[in-house]
Amino acid sequence: MSAFLAILRKDLILELRGGRSTTALVSLALLVLVVLTFAFDRTAGGGPATAAGALWIALVFAGMLGATRVMVAEHENGCLRALLLSPVDRAVLYMAKLTASATFMIAAAVAATIMAMLFFNLEFSDSLATLAIVLILGALGFSALATLLAAISIRARGGELLLPLLIVPLFVPALIAGVKASTAALSGLGLAAAREWVGILLAFDVLFIAAGYLLFEQVVGEE
Repeated sequence: MSAFLAILRKDLILELRGGRSTTALVSLALLVLVVLTFAFDRTAGGGPATAAGALWIALVFAGMLGATRVMVAEHENGCLRALLLSPVDRAVLYMAKLTASATFMIAAAVAATIMAMLFFNLEFSDSLATLAIVLILGALGFSALATLLAAISIRARGGELLLPLLIVPLFVPALIAGVKASTAALSGLGLAAAREWVGILLAFDVLFIAAGYLLFEQVVGEE
């Protein structure tokens, strides 16, 4: 646990000092939201569904940008190699990178949610707790998948271009569940109304966190 906290603390401190990853994620998410706000007809009804779709599209774009930075920066400056040469369990390293990536994505999600509700004229309600649960589960699932795939793609030529092609098809089930659950939350409904979709998100998280935990050592074994 001490190794996990040390790696996570390092990543968070570097981000707080530089702030480039979080700033880029938030900026991209907001830019996508602005574009989609003008693309959709907000007077035609379906505000919560449209807002939920726009929010998740923005978060996926931002997440793909952030997915590469946590691993690529470590790879380029040799820090990843140093970590792999240390006696740190590879599974612990994976969990620390996953947590850091999810933290940055959640920060982007908070800003994007506020802007989405303002852009689409939605009211803040008690169901925001449900939306928070959905977004946290989505961020964890995306980060679990992206961290594992980023570790694979950084070893390939043109890996940063390959990563989105790997992530998007695998994340589609969670994306659909996230949009459906977020629509229920933005419509003012409680967690019970989104129970099935939240269950899919939770299952997705468990599957890919477990896969990353078990496979990360093989993925980075020859780094």
